[in-house]
Amino acid sequence: MTDRVSKPAPRGIAVADITVIALVAVMIVLGKTITRIPISVSGHGGVLWIAALVIGRAIVRRPWAGTLMGVVGGLLVVMFQPSEAGPLFGALKYIVPGMVLDGLYPLLGRFDQAVPAMLAGAAAHLSKVVVDFVQSFLLAGANSNAAKIALVTLATETLGHLLFGILGGLLAAFVLKALIRAKIPQLRGRPEEGGAT
Repeated sequence: MTDRVSKPAPRGIAVADITVIALVAVMIVLGKTITRIPISVSGHGGVLWIAALVIGRAIVRRPWAGTLMGVVGGLLVVMFQPSEAGPLFGALKYIVPGMVLDGLYPLLGRFDQAVPAMLAGAAAHLSKVVVDFVQSFLLAGANSNAAKIALVTLATETLGHLLFGILGGLLAAFVLKALIRAKIPQLRGRPEEGGAT
């Protein structure tokens, strides 16, 4: 009878994790491009990229995975779709939601289930509103009328971002369930277990 030798824990990032992080980053850019629909409902563009972040965070079970996806995705958005927000705030709008998912995942886990995924999607998308407000507040100044307008805008945008964040989380849960049912080898032992490692 042979003794089993325990294998040392792998160091660095697995190729599968790098692939998922890259795909999520690309989905952030594509999601922002695809949902550029001229409608007056604030936050509608977040459905796809919030779903991508939630899915990616469930698959890559590393404590900083969401933040890294937000960093890579935010940098791609800044490069290919520059906005008036500037590079710093333009990237922070995706980095901060990734950080929020990293903080929530150990508490909620199981993003393949509807309620945790919707809560995570809502919180992550709402964090983008906070970044928008901080940006507007800093640019306008605390004592100007523009700062008051920014506060009113924050209140009106919150509902839209909350709604589309919930929808993005729900979409993520459906996709994760479908992937788990498909028994994709790369997902084996990942979202099913729940929780962070």
